[in-house]
Amino acid sequence: MSKPATFWDDRFQADEYIYGAQPNDFVVDAAATWLDAPQEVLDLGVGEGRNAVYLAQQGHTVTAVDYSAQGLRKTRRLADEKGVQVETIEADVREWAPDRDWDAIVVTFLHLPPAARPPLYRRLRASLRPGGVLIAEWFRPEQRTQNYTSGGPPDPNMMVTADELRTHFDEAGIEQMAIAEPILEEGMHQGPAATVQFVWRRPHRS
Repeated sequence: MSKPATFWDDRFQADEYIYGAQPNDFVVDAAATWLDAPQEVLDLGVGEGRNAVYLAQQGHTVTAVDYSAQGLRKTRRLADEKGVQVETIEADVREWAPDRDWDAIVVTFLHLPPAARPPLYRRLRASLRPGGVLIAEWFRPEQRTQNYTSGGPPDPNMMVTADELRTHFDEAGIEQMAIAEPILEEGMHQGPAATVQFVWRRPHRS
């Protein structure tokens, strides 16, 4: 089971940024490649806001969603420190039904149980405007089965494979699918990791 909001509220209560205040390296590289400012961007499962705030610094209009009130508090704090604005929405990504769409969506290390992931993928596809881009990075099962120590959930079933993504996203829209081994320097995430890095573009309507 995925951890409840109270777990993350307790974890994010501390003043320091548990996963650091710097953006994820893949998000930085992918945004530079696929996002021309200004874009309307959704950061889903924003945590403490490091990616959302970075994207706002690049000129994007950013909406940040998480079910941890403490994570969103720190997102707003980091945005204030960096002199940018980020819209925050407190909601569980498994139940949230947005009434609008975005030019781009960013997801990093948002790990859900297997049964909860297909609805998430449907929500991601539906929340993108035609031509919009999903930028995402997840731990692969090898993070546990091959004993990487840089973080992630203890159960490899909570992790994502490239084959799973190909099942749920039209392959014609895949801009990048990398079986990656980045070196993470993200607060509690430190050291080599087994991840899948994914960029997908929603087809334009005919």
